[in-house]
Amino acid sequence: MSASPRFWIDVEDLFDYARDNARPSGIQRVGAELCLAMLSQEDFYDRIGFLRHNGAGTGFVSVPWDDVHALYRRLTTDTDTPPVIETGSTARHEPGRLRRLALRLPTLLRIPLGRFIAHQTQAAKDAATLFRASGQILASTVHAKEKSRPDQDFSPSPGDVLLSLGAPWSHASYASLFRKCRETYGMRTGLLIHDLIPLLWPEWCQPGLPRVFRRWLDALLPECDRIFAVSHATQRDIAAYASRTSIPLRHPVSVISMASGFTTQKTGTPAPPRIVRDPGRYVLVTGTMEARKNHALLFRVWRRLIVENPGKDIPKLVFAGSPGWLVDDLLRQIRNSNFLDGHLMLIRSPSDAVMDSLVRNSLFTVFPSFYEGWGLPVTESLARGRPCLISDRSSLPEAGQGLADSFDPDNATEALAKISRLLFDESALAAATDRVRKEFRPVPWTTAARQILTAF
Repeated sequence: MSASPRFWIDVEDLFDYARDNARPSGIQRVGAELCLAMLSQEDFYDRIGFLRHNGAGTGFVSVPWDDVHALYRRLTTDTDTPPVIETGSTARHEPGRLRRLALRLPTLLRIPLGRFIAHQTQAAKDAATLFRASGQILASTVHAKEKSRPDQDFSPSPGDVLLSLGAPWSHASYASLFRKCRETYGMRTGLLIHDLIPLLWPEWCQPGLPRVFRRWLDALLPECDRIFAVSHATQRDIAAYASRTSIPLRHPVSVISMASGFTTQKTGTPAPPRIVRDPGRYVLVTGTMEARKNHALLFRVWRRLIVENPGKDIPKLVFAGSPGWLVDDLLRQIRNSNFLDGHLMLIRSPSDAVMDSLVRNSLFTVFPSFYEGWGLPVTESLARGRPCLISDRSSLPEAGQGLADSFDPDNATEALAKISRLLFDESALAAATDRVRKEFRPVPWTTAARQILTAF
């Protein structure tokens, strides 16, 4: 066994993701940032290689880092395309001529006609949003397909290490790839697990994903020499699951230190949306809108803020992120309420530059998620000097470094009290902001990279 093993990192899931998405998710960013950090280590950089799957998906072929890096830069490059912003109006208008005519129609005709027009209008908006993003998505797809699958030989030595840092659970027989590397080449294997959401909370996932994820994990865990988790909460979840299912682990699960920022590529200066140019007062929620992330709680809290504080200037609530799983009902409620009469704003697909401006100009951020593997929006907020109110569940207190006040995500009244204090007590917000700016300690990706590399 070599005293200086070579590390081979499977990056196939990054290429798979880029075929259908114009911007990376948190998991793809974490994997790519770890690769960049590993390559920055002088005592390791010449021992890092990258792998994709062969055409049949039964083995690996090596791929140049330049190809991987170019794809990641394309996914993270800020463009001049502004995000799509949806909001209502605080103004109360007299009904126009068409509406006055519609009010004369019988109810049996007026209501179905109104629903039809609303559905068609929203369909047109969704189509426009898809069209705006299609150019970027098509570019990523063409790039991924225009390059033939690399055919460079994969020739590891005994003792070399195979690492999976992303989200490869869509591969039907991924465990067989690990088994082949261990049995045929004498390699050691390492897996980074981001969360166990499909197993612990299947109601928050797309149909079929829990079954696919369980089959993938059950087969893969016994083939891993080392398993890494992004938080102590995820570490505990993995250990508990392995014990409950009687799956043997070759080594106790290790926790890596998650960093507090990402690499951003810039091409010029994108034109910021109005809320970034003239932000006013707002509270920010970042990340994809999913039922698990509990945006619905904040919708109810802001409704109560408006009703229970007549005459007060209630700051806007801004959701920065595109709609994801199981939020159709919430989006319908938001639109039916006229975006809380202009007090709520949805910003779809914000670039890194826009997101940076949104966080820095916010009063504070809120992250009310029921469950996370880590909680990137929390550390991103704190790193930019903004207080963050968080759910008290799973890994979020870890991400908050003891600097983020928390609430029960099932308790809207408690959340309302914590939010109201920061909104209406200037000294409380100033103290929270000052504490974050003085006490937050940024963590570089090189810390986690070395934790993984030196584990072998």
